[in-house]
Amino acid sequence: MINLPAVKELRTNSRAAISFELPEMFRAAWFVMKERNKSGYWNVRISRPKQPRTTGPDSQNHAGNGFCQQIAIATGNSFQAVKQYTKTTAIDRGYTIETLPNGAAMPISEADASTEDAYHWIKAIKQLADELGIKLIEESEDE
Repeated sequence: MINLPAVKELRTNSRAAISFELPEMFRAAWFVMKERNKSGYWNVRISRPKQPRTTGPDSQNHAGNGFCQQIAIATGNSFQAVKQYTKTTAIDRGYTIETLPNGAAMPISEADASTEDAYHWIKAIKQLADELGIKLIEESEDE
């Protein structure tokens, strides 16, 4: 599977055909897949590009990881376990998934998450903290 970032739509002069410009970094993988697929049919999922998650101090990413660390310390669970659990529970809220070949839904990587995904993840983290009676501390770099 090739997961493409935002790609440019190319004009086809047909209402029944669509075409996209394939970024250069994905072309080799595409040609390998195309060579192996003799049927000419493809599964395609199209959506509008999403704004990437924020990173750095005072970002959603920083807050989510900080909250997961606080829960991990309070519960004795690993940071990674808390993070994976909260991302998985965020799926029901709208966190983007990737579907494995066996049909299982897994949360996408943080690197591929949008600001909307990060919002759902943080809501799931805060819900878990509430359920466990853990008061999360929000800190900024200025404090």
